Amino acid sequence: MTTIDSLFELGIELRDNGVLKDSVNVFLKILDNYPDHEKISGVYSVLGGVYKDLEENEDALTCFKKASDLNPKSELASLGLYITYAELDRDEEAIKELIRYLRQFPADLYKDTLEELLEGLEQGYMTDFKDEINELAKINGVELRDT
Repeated sequence: MTTIDSLFELGIELRDNGVLKDSVNVFLKILDNYPDHEKISGVYSVLGGVYKDLEENEDALTCFKKASDLNPKSELASLGLYITYAELDRDEEAIKELIRYLRQFPADLYKDTLEELLEGLEQGYMTDFKDEINELAKINGVELRDT
């Protein structure tokens, strides 16, 4: 009998082997067959990543939003949402997502992003969010590296 775990493993294997469209189909099958499963937010996150690999950013955005709605504590879903917004030139929405997550939860995956944002501030980018970026970087122990 096929289970969510075996389908998930298949979807990951297909993704890792570059068979992205088939991977998408497997993850969509999981969403259809197990819509209320406790692991479904993770499926949305991984599917969002596969859509990113396919450069289907609107579909990726939809998946990362759903994953984040289902599990607001998921830094992976939040970071995927942030990156996808940024790639769609929706910088304000990207920063707002970063702020939403980091006001509630500590950074792990976001630490590199915070460092990049601090560098960007020095170069004149995202200055409308300077106070928030500096505050979140400080809270999370992120400083600019000496270059």
